[in-house]
Amino acid sequence: MSKFELKRIARATGATAIVKLGTPTPDELGYADEVHFKEISSQKCTVFTREQDECRMATIVLRGSTTSLLDDVERAIDDGVNTIKTLCKDGRLCPGAGATEINLAKQI
Repeated sequence: MSKFELKRIARATGATAIVKLGTPTPDELGYADEVHFKEISSQKCTVFTREQDECRMATIVLRGSTTSLLDDVERAIDDGVNTIKTLCKDGRLCPGAGATEINLAKQI
């Protein structure tokens, strides 16, 4: 497992990644309602499920005919997610490409 996969699992379960060799405290432990194995497109995956509203993580499964197509789609999704994150963090930005004008026209 890579450190990125460990970070994803920690985020999905609400755990804290620790580097000390002691017993973790209850605040550092995470939990999942269900952990099971699932085969998606002939690849075995471990699925962690939390039925809480506080979980801020989602998974998008991509399937495609070629790896170059999947790379392009992954890059497009990554750009879109990062754009939304930036728009949500900075209140000074407004949507472009005529979205503001369309919204104003609907309100008028």
